[in-house]
Amino acid sequence: MTGKIKALALALFVIMAASAIAVAVAQAGQSDIGAQPAVLSGQVEEGQKAILTLTSTSGSNFSSSCTTNSGEGTTVGQQVNEATATVTLSGCTIFGVAAQVLMNGCKFTSTGAGQPANTAIIDIVGCTSGKQIEKRTAICTLHFPEQNGLSHVVGSNLSPQEVTASATITGIKVQQTGAACPDGNNHTSTNVSLSGNGIGKARVDVGGTQVTKHNHQYVELSQAGAQTTVAST
Repeated sequence: MTGKIKALALALFVIMAASAIAVAVAQAGQSDIGAQPAVLSGQVEEGQKAILTLTSTSGSNFSSSCTTNSGEGTTVGQQVNEATATVTLSGCTIFGVAAQVLMNGCKFTSTGAGQPANTAIIDIVGCTSGKQIEKRTAICTLHFPEQNGLSHVVGSNLSPQEVTASATITGIKVQQTGAACPDGNNHTSTNVSLSGNGIGKARVDVGGTQVTKHNHQYVELSQAGAQTTVAST
């Protein structure tokens, strides 16, 4: 039986993973997944990066990217309105220095209800109580709290087994802490944007292994299942 996800799904995982902002499912259209339950996974397109940009109050831009960006989640059932994604990041930099990313249990969803076809907005959800996403450096730390309605991501079909997604997201809320931050210590604004392209795939869900990464314990899904079809419609 073909599972139908009302969403962009898939490639969204990676685009969001690359910036530590968001990902998962649900749009005005739907995607047909050729297995249920299915594991959704994605990565940034080869030769590209997802770029997170902080624009300071003075108008200067500070860009961030990561060398390893991946995301995964599952979907079960024929009519699924959203899915949950867990992301993994490493090799990140910002302000020209190395950055450590702590997800602190935060997960990502995307929603297409009320949006144009193949278009989704992003939410940051499910953070450990009192926590948020942290992008730490020796000179400044960026904190991304739970937030909703970040616009937007657009999906399309690349092949019968691959979906692509393009993110041009603005208005991401961030708090800067540290005397060397561009806007000073404890400055909060919505002056972060995200751009990038990702490719998503689906596999038959064959289970996973309990792991702890980025201060968060979760089941890391196996990629051993057979790849199945996926189509954004």
